[in-house]
Amino acid sequence: MQSHGIVLHSLRYGDQQIILDIFTEVAGTVSFIVRLPRGGKRGARASVWQPLSLVEVLWEPRPKADLQKPQELALWQPWRDIPFQPAKAAMGLFLSEFLSHALRSEQENGPLFDFLTSSLHWLDEADRRFANFHVVFLLHLSRFLGFMPNADDWEPGAFFDLQAASFTLSRPLHPFYIDAEESSLVSKFLRMDYRSMRAVGLNGAARRRTLQLIILFYRLHIPEFPEVRSLEVLADVFS
Repeated sequence: MQSHGIVLHSLRYGDQQIILDIFTEVAGTVSFIVRLPRGGKRGARASVWQPLSLVEVLWEPRPKADLQKPQELALWQPWRDIPFQPAKAAMGLFLSEFLSHALRSEQENGPLFDFLTSSLHWLDEADRRFANFHVVFLLHLSRFLGFMPNADDWEPGAFFDLQAASFTLSRPLHPFYIDAEESSLVSKFLRMDYRSMRAVGLNGAARRRTLQLIILFYRLHIPEFPEVRSLEVLADVFS
């Protein structure tokens, strides 16, 4: 089996091996165990297993194995800017951690794969005004996972019920909702793409609050979704 893929997470396993979680175009999320090259070749191949690297992988599927062994693993398309520009690197760290949780059980999903790759290419090529990228990205990602709210249901004064993934004029009877002002902001971002998002100005505190709400939203809809530790790093960069 051969596929393009996005590296979501890497974990050293002993001195000579590394475990990679890769969201592949043809098989969804697959975990691979890779033997590290020796000597100087290790540094030359390090970009292949960096989170969010776009790779090409060839393997013979072993249905009963938790870890697959790639026959070939190579960089598919190198990033120009994401690993090297500090703000984009912090955003990439956050997104890779988030996606590793959100997609850990995801099966083949071609439209999702296309959304991820096209979105990351947009970020890589953006010269400025991309501070809201991850907000729009995560809200639109929920469409491919089956719980994106319908922005057309929003009305002035509506609450956003995080548990039901819907806007409502009645205050929910549980604590997982946001008030009218923040609900209005969510509805705006749901209607926006990466270019139009520049029209919404958020300070660091407001953006962090919005991301915390989005993470809570995902935790309510994806079982065992943990805290996202890299959020603190991201908040410091964009504060």
